[in-house]
Amino acid sequence: MQSLLQNGEKITPKQWKAEIQSLQSEYDSIGKEQSKTATELAYAEVVGYNKKNLERELQNESRQHNRQQSRTKRREEEI
Repeated sequence: MQSLLQNGEKITPKQWKAEIQSLQSEYDSIGKEQSKTATELAYAEVVGYNKKNLERELQNESRQHNRQQSRTKRREEEI
């Protein structure tokens, strides 16, 4: 199409339609790829959030366990 325009030739309606169809199919494939990429990015964000949340929960459980152990030791020492 660009070669026709550069040479100054006229473009027929059939050529325009063919170009439009070509560009539309390219646009559709790019749109699908973008949608797939956006979905994968969302999955990555969820996994990252879940990882941080799990680390936080494990740290809280560890602190709680350590507190219980220290409380138990204090009670045993008092007795």
